[in-house]
Amino acid sequence: MISLLENNKDMEVLNVYLLGDNVSAESKVQLSEIAAKYGRTCTVIDVPDLKIPTAFTSARWPKSAFTRMFSGELMPQEEKQMLYLDCDIVVRGSLKGLVGYDMGGHAICAVKDCVSKGYKKKIGIEAEDSYVNAGVLLMDLEKMRELDIREMMSSFVKEHASDISYADQDILNGMFKGKFGVLDPVYDAMTLTCVYTYEQIRQIRHPSFYYSKDEIVKAQKNPVIVHYTTCMTNIRPWCEGSDHPFAADFDKYMQMSPWKDRKKGVARFDKADQKIVKAILALPDWMSYRLIGLIHGVIRPLVLRLKK
Repeated sequence: MISLLENNKDMEVLNVYLLGDNVSAESKVQLSEIAAKYGRTCTVIDVPDLKIPTAFTSARWPKSAFTRMFSGELMPQEEKQMLYLDCDIVVRGSLKGLVGYDMGGHAICAVKDCVSKGYKKKIGIEAEDSYVNAGVLLMDLEKMRELDIREMMSSFVKEHASDISYADQDILNGMFKGKFGVLDPVYDAMTLTCVYTYEQIRQIRHPSFYYSKDEIVKAQKNPVIVHYTTCMTNIRPWCEGSDHPFAADFDKYMQMSPWKDRKKGVARFDKADQKIVKAILALPDWMSYRLIGLIHGVIRPLVLRLKK
């Protein structure tokens, strides 16, 4: 929130809402005080029981993961458009380019994520359709209110429950089946985008219907929003020893926050699949990226489809 407000001081209207789950009274006061320094407000919406079927929620899929899909009913009726942001994000620049953005009749506009046609196929999406990242969503709230989100969600999960790899993100994409408006990747520069070259990205993920090299290079050089997604063995900046290209941005805004003295965590890569990735990455680049791409983009989705 600090990064958002710091870089958008000249925006005429900027209301911040936190879709919260048991946010403490102390935290609510801290957040309000931060917003007040910028002449803004931060409203904490205590998310009620959304009546999400229990089959959708578990330790793997917490209820909080689905909250964004119900923004239409959770947000005040007077709000017509919103930009949803995950919590693992910093805003590095102006968002004026999204104010009054022509959404082309879509309920949601977002940045394409880097997935192969194999992953799309297993959740019923065509190779030439967009698969988007769920961490940054520009929403037309009026259109979202017209949709029966629970029925869309239920229908998709009923057919594809065993196919889901990326929890709520797969569900969001499966519900809308490529019917998204597409944003410039500068508005959601994920770790994969920031760390690897365009050629390496294509080797690692085998993406279908993705961005051009020029679009990705532009996002790498000067992203408006950096999204610190998990990516193999990259250490995220709230842990010691992060080598993320934009770790300094996180540190900058952390030092401006009430939590500036909080000790950073320690990243561990001791799960079986993480150990395998580390071993593969120890190989020469030309070999390791192709091998990871083969496993991630081709073999794994094929095995999952055959198992089903």
